[in-house]
Amino acid sequence: MRRWILVGILIFVAVVAGYSRVKRDREQAWTASYGQAYGAFTAHNYSQAETILLGMLPEAEKWWLHDRRLANTLRLLGTTYVWDHKYDEAVPFFDQSFQVLASFLPPTSPELASAKTYVAMTYRDQGREGEAERYYSESLAIFEKNPGFAGVEVAWDLDNLGYIRTTQGRYSEAESLQLRAIASYEACPTSLKSDLASSISHLAFVYQQQRRYPEAEQQYLKALPIQETAGSKDMLISTLTGLSSIYQSQHKDAEAKKILERARLIQDTAAASTDARTLNNRAALAVNAGNYAEAISLYQQAIAQVGKTFGPEHPSLVVPLVNLARIYRDEEQINLLDAEPLYQRALAICEKNLGPDHPDTGNILSDMALLYFYEHKFGEAERYARRALPVQERVHGPESLEVSTTLNRLGIAERDEGKLTQAEATLKRALSTREKLVPSSSPWIATSLENLASVYLVKGEQDQAAPLLQRAQAIRLQLQRQSVLASTTTR
Repeated sequence: MRRWILVGILIFVAVVAGYSRVKRDREQAWTASYGQAYGAFTAHNYSQAETILLGMLPEAEKWWLHDRRLANTLRLLGTTYVWDHKYDEAVPFFDQSFQVLASFLPPTSPELASAKTYVAMTYRDQGREGEAERYYSESLAIFEKNPGFAGVEVAWDLDNLGYIRTTQGRYSEAESLQLRAIASYEACPTSLKSDLASSISHLAFVYQQQRRYPEAEQQYLKALPIQETAGSKDMLISTLTGLSSIYQSQHKDAEAKKILERARLIQDTAAASTDARTLNNRAALAVNAGNYAEAISLYQQAIAQVGKTFGPEHPSLVVPLVNLARIYRDEEQINLLDAEPLYQRALAICEKNLGPDHPDTGNILSDMALLYFYEHKFGEAERYARRALPVQERVHGPESLEVSTTLNRLGIAERDEGKLTQAEATLKRALSTREKLVPSSSPWIATSLENLASVYLVKGEQDQAAPLLQRAQAIRLQLQRQSVLASTTTR
């Protein structure tokens, strides 16, 4: 009897030992395959990584249904598809990875939050900002309950939410999120410096949209040295372009010219790219150089690229559509009539995706008012300017440069419709607003003076028009002298 008991024990021990050995071999095989897949991924051999991971997946689903091994396999497969620009194929693997982790982790686990971040990034790259925003917000809420967690995912959540708030025109929220993102990036390893610089540039853009130019300039200058050593040429060009725009807005033409020349030199040595953001930056540089044919081609490529990646109604189309429309509208040698369908498409996208009260909606309406003025459709110009005004007054305030611009466009339309009393009042308000916001020697003031004077001339009130035109002429002469001096200094 004792002998049979001993035999039974030996058999049990052998079975357990055999199972342990099989389990160990299985785990070692998974580790080796995962290492090979990760190596292929880091070498940018995405097809090889996908093949290895898809081969691993059935075994992982069989043996580790509620285990990190399956979750990690799914996450790396999803990440590989994202880097391979196969966004639709990535989403289900990220979702499945998240479900696996949720099956054994508490709902407040930072690891679960990390999985949500990766799902959000996939939705962002697909242009599905609503879903991305939800997952970023949920992830950030979990991290905030675990303040000791210092992973890079926290910075990604904050940075991307800040960017989404910026596109929504919610600048105060965007500023707060970007400041927190910068602090999180600064606590991360050196390898993430390019992300830090990108976040700083995002903050600069938020300040720029609020016309807080000194703060925007400070942030762009902070981002530049980081991008010169750790960022891509495309990001460096983007920051230089933003900085030049700041200088132009402050009428620092010499500084703006230097920055644009620097950006063009970098662009000349950069590899050609079909990324929409890069195409937009290259087009902006071409416009500043007066190369309108090149700019038109680049904006058209950007429109095609965004449409192919995100669809024909994505908000990312607004920038290239509007910038291309402005070339057609403003450059005399180019067909003015080509601008209207571009503006109409951009307006439809804004109203559908961003809403009627979004800053971009107001700006497009105002731009279209000027377009119709150039086309001598003064009634349409007035109608679009009146649609733009309440939007811009709510977004920027009743005494803002945006509102003054639309008032000028409304006023000249009223003038050419023969509504001289209304035009005088409208243009007086535009001039008064600008005199409170910009230096007396600004070209903005000169334009308002000339517009108001034109109403008095139509009314036959030369005595009212003369002093306004004299002031405007003095400003123009001063600006001309400054331009000549700056040109001489920079040679």
